[in-house]
Amino acid sequence: MKTVATVGGIFGIIASLLAMFFTLIENTYTVGNFGLLGIAAGILGIIAAVLLNKKPVLAGVLLIVAASVGIYGVLLYFFVPAALMLIAAFVKMSRKRESY
Repeated sequence: MKTVATVGGIFGIIASLLAMFFTLIENTYTVGNFGLLGIAAGILGIIAAVLLNKKPVLAGVLLIVAASVGIYGVLLYFFVPAALMLIAAFVKMSRKRESY
């Protein structure tokens, strides 16, 4: 699940950059200004992916927050990265911790 969350974060950054690029072409800056918010959400998703094995509950909450902020920031451009982050969050949070 760590790989899924990392890919979601990277795709989130790419999607936010594409959203900002497309707004430069159209001369509308409504989505472009929020593109930085999407980039921050992608970075938060990558940080949460690093924490996923050590602190799964905290990382799951961070992934849910990153997906929510990303969708708020760049709308449909962030749909696939948000889905990847949410899948990783819910799968990792639903598993019980193994005791050794």
